[in-house]
Amino acid sequence: MALSKYHDIRILIAEDDEDDLYLFRELIFEWKDWDYYTRRNEKATVTVDPARTREEIFRMLKESEYDLFFLDYHLGEWNGLDILKDLREENYTLPVIMLTGQGDQEVAVKAMKVGATDYLVKSSLTPETLFKTIRHSINLFREEQKRIEVEESLKAQGLLLQGVSEAAIRLLTVYDHESAVQEALGIAGKAGNMDCVYVFQDHPHPESGEGAFSLKYFWCNENEKIFVEGLGLSLSDLTYNSLGWDEWVKELRMGKSISHVVESGDWISSFFHAQGIQSCVLTPFTINHTYWGFALFADRHSSRKWSPDEESILKTFSASIGSEIKRNRDDQAFRSIVEGTSAQTGNEFFQSLVRHLASALPARCAMVSEILEGSDSKCRIIARWNGEEIVTDHQYGVTRSPYEELLMGRASFYSDGVQEAFPKERFLKEIGAKSFAGVPFYDYSEKVMGHIVVFDRRPMLDKERTISILRVFASRAGAELERQRAEETIKNMAYYDSLTGLPNRVLLIDRLTLALAHAHRVNKYLAVLFVDFDNFKVVNDTYGHSVGDLFLREMGQKLKSVIRKEDTLARLGGDEFILVLPELTDRKNAVILAEKLIKMGGEPLNLEGNEIKSSLSIGISLYPDDGDDYEALLDKADEALYKAKRKGRNRYNFVE
Repeated sequence: MALSKYHDIRILIAEDDEDDLYLFRELIFEWKDWDYYTRRNEKATVTVDPARTREEIFRMLKESEYDLFFLDYHLGEWNGLDILKDLREENYTLPVIMLTGQGDQEVAVKAMKVGATDYLVKSSLTPETLFKTIRHSINLFREEQKRIEVEESLKAQGLLLQGVSEAAIRLLTVYDHESAVQEALGIAGKAGNMDCVYVFQDHPHPESGEGAFSLKYFWCNENEKIFVEGLGLSLSDLTYNSLGWDEWVKELRMGKSISHVVESGDWISSFFHAQGIQSCVLTPFTINHTYWGFALFADRHSSRKWSPDEESILKTFSASIGSEIKRNRDDQAFRSIVEGTSAQTGNEFFQSLVRHLASALPARCAMVSEILEGSDSKCRIIARWNGEEIVTDHQYGVTRSPYEELLMGRASFYSDGVQEAFPKERFLKEIGAKSFAGVPFYDYSEKVMGHIVVFDRRPMLDKERTISILRVFASRAGAELERQRAEETIKNMAYYDSLTGLPNRVLLIDRLTLALAHAHRVNKYLAVLFVDFDNFKVVNDTYGHSVGDLFLREMGQKLKSVIRKEDTLARLGGDEFILVLPELTDRKNAVILAEKLIKMGGEPLNLEGNEIKSSLSIGISLYPDDGDDYEALLDKADEALYKAKRKGRNRYNFVE
């Protein structure tokens, strides 16, 4: 409950002793300097309302607003601390001063812990001490209310900034221009707790030629759809003059935002009355240094006051929308490159990114770099656009350069004079840079992995917008670089056996797991065949390991030639092979293949002039009879193979 009036002070006192109540009133009205609380030296009006019971307290608090509450520690059968706890639980936030008949430090401490603003002993009250306590309590309460308002404002700003950042990223990642803008407006609108967001394009009126605007994009939340549908939204060719917005358009053209609370009978608010808007913010779009139009962020349910920080965040969002409109209008091909490369390799993405950054900000040069592994002072250029060509894979040091701040996780901005600040930085001289801006980007563990920077031959005037846009791009660049690194790691993993070219154990387990899931869905059998060549050691010992390797390659190909496309043949190592046969109707399917393999395994091979005779043994396990996961099936197949060997080799065996 905030203090709503400076010249009308209402005090509630909970006191059941008539003498103490009389004394309190006398002390209150004996003090003459109540105009301390006025704004215009008006005489203060002080009202003191007594409450004698707990029920009266809560009834009066519900019916009236009070600036201050004096609460007797002993109120009949009630303890003042309990009443104070109930007040705070009911979210009554007015300042409370606890009163007691005698000084008790323990009671004072308890009262302050529960939420009392101050503590007074009745016997020591004077007009001066009473007024001093009142002034202190009200001032303290006002400060606390301001602190709460600031915290709530910061929280709202944080949510809005997060939403705007997500929306700006969406502008980069959604291929279709219309969908990208629509989704971005929705994300920002929801994050800012708005009801509607309009984007209007400025243009001359088709008949009169005077300044006009028309609706280009629009978003409203789900609760507003019925209302909006009833309007029809024929918002085209509206002139600034007819709405009384001539002064506003001057502000917008100068790049300023406008915050407006709608008032009844205000001619300039006629448009907002028609749209059911109670408060709004207008932020301009500038494309290539030219005013393009404005965004209107609307609240239809409250006369909220938009903070300068909120306006600033929305201006940044508008800049992102403006960049998207410019990209769509001037560089349709760029979006295709961004989307295409993000799903394939990162080189084209980064090269497109730096070209786009240089164009969007605009700047002479843009660059994305990563920190070299094992170094804290060297970086590698992933992509750099100097206005004429792309440069890649160039290393450079960061010592005594503007990049040093970036490696420490801080943004860096030099509006002008960057060469003078870093006279030994060669590239700054090469391009004739006057200004510099950069932000770092991070990996999943919040460690700096690189940075994104822009240089220009002119001063950079809008630090906030430049750094904000760079942060959005940096987040995207970091995600892309991490994707690249992860992809590279996966590529380097040995999924295939180097000798036979067949899948190894890693890929086998992956395919077997997927095949088991499929078998479960379609309610079919799945067989695992563990194949081992009998007396393979003799081949190695007799003909040498090179012939032995050749034997395994040939036999791997022969095994592969008799299986189906959907089957998997893998080599575990040595002369051990695994066959995965999905979608079998019964165990006979596995038997047929096992018999075919055994017959084939007995056929001699002519390798380097040597006729090599061999045989193979097979252990077979079945899903779901022998297990429902890959470990169980492999173990059972191994066990069945062992039994086939013990029975004399050159045969197959099921789990018994």
